[in-house]
Amino acid sequence: MADQRAFRRLDDRLAGRTPEETLFEGVPDWLNLPIRDWLYDLFQENRYSPADRALAERVLLRLRLHVPSGVNAFSRNAKQGDLLLIADAALQLHYAWDLDFDADPTADLDWEAFDERLDRLESLLANGGSAYTVSRDSRCLVLRVDETVEAAARLAIHVASDAAADHLRQAWAATYGISPDPDKAMHEAIRAVEDVACPLVQNRHAGNNLATLGTVLGELRGNAAHLWELVLPDKEGQPRTVENLVGMMETLWHAQVSRHGGGAKSRRQSQAEAEAAVQLAVLIVHWLKTGVLRRK
Repeated sequence: MADQRAFRRLDDRLAGRTPEETLFEGVPDWLNLPIRDWLYDLFQENRYSPADRALAERVLLRLRLHVPSGVNAFSRNAKQGDLLLIADAALQLHYAWDLDFDADPTADLDWEAFDERLDRLESLLANGGSAYTVSRDSRCLVLRVDETVEAAARLAIHVASDAAADHLRQAWAATYGISPDPDKAMHEAIRAVEDVACPLVQNRHAGNNLATLGTVLGELRGNAAHLWELVLPDKEGQPRTVENLVGMMETLWHAQVSRHGGGAKSRRQSQAEAEAAVQLAVLIVHWLKTGVLRRK
């Protein structure tokens, strides 16, 4: 893990300046060689390993990069501006995520080595003031966010179903990843909520692929509203109605203005919208999976 101890430069302390809080996007000069060394070690961990060579080839091909040295030492010769793209691709494509611990007796050692490399990269980025960090949940580089926000996302992913957890990971990566895609983030955030809400509220419709977040909202604010309640009490001390949760879900549902093309209000989602949507989806998924919404 990254060293989080407080640090202030000697000249800043003597001058009474406040600690630097700027985070740097891209690859500043002081991170250039450390990240190159990390990539070189990752790809050259075993020079004769077909898996490591295949990883380097996949990274080059997926990123459509041409490096004169080819796969042998491309991390040394790649452009400085491409280093984070290469590191991010290497994380996404690394074979360690798919290790079979039951079938492969060496899987534990392979994962331990990879996990140490993740820790090393996370430490480099943190100490170098990078705006990015490693996300083991999303399996890529992501923008740094408040630790409590990230912890809430990890908890929601942990309690969610496999499908909903995957959508949350995709939404998080599309929001905070090195190549943000707000449209995809909004879409995946809604899918995550649907994967939990539909079978909970409209199990029969969900089984027939007829349930959506829109039909769930219709159920909860229509004739079935009296069948549900929230575990949170109202001002009288009684279980609260579902109105507030419906409002949260409607906020997420109506915010997806990129859903249909050609409409007067159709447009691309903004980064701020994506961040708000994914954090709202995290809360809703966690509420639904932990029984905050319950039948009377």
